[in-house]
Amino acid sequence: MSVLTRRVLLGAAAILPLVESQTQARAQAGNWLVTSQEAALPLSPTSKAGRAITRGPAIRQVSPAGPVAPNSPFPLQIEFTARGGEKIDPATAQVLVLRGNNVNITQRVRAYITPTGIVIPDAMVAPGTHALQVTVSDSGGRQSIANIEIEAR
Repeated sequence: MSVLTRRVLLGAAAILPLVESQTQARAQAGNWLVTSQEAALPLSPTSKAGRAITRGPAIRQVSPAGPVAPNSPFPLQIEFTARGGEKIDPATAQVLVLRGNNVNITQRVRAYITPTGIVIPDAMVAPGTHALQVTVSDSGGRQSIANIEIEAR
């Protein structure tokens, strides 16, 4: 084995653990829904979600079904169901964190919004109980608003 070949192999062996640790760190990083700075804000006094019967789309939290580990990835799934033959308009979806003056995180989750809902395989939140206000409309212009709660402990 030549000196050059040995140097290349030794260099690759030294770099491989660094590349692996960076890849694992990225995989564990997840997509932040509620950061620690946002979680530190006071609770928002406003929520537009109601319990009235509506013809607008149904919004239902599928997962998580219970508490999650803080600062660790978990699957988030929110389901949209249209009514009366209408179709969900994903462009109208909006997600707010009900903290401070309501933190709009719609752009943060936009890539995960579809006509059937929101699916984020690696969502993350800071410790605490977090209320997300989810709004969506259908093709008939009917809007629904629901609060989704995530507890991280």
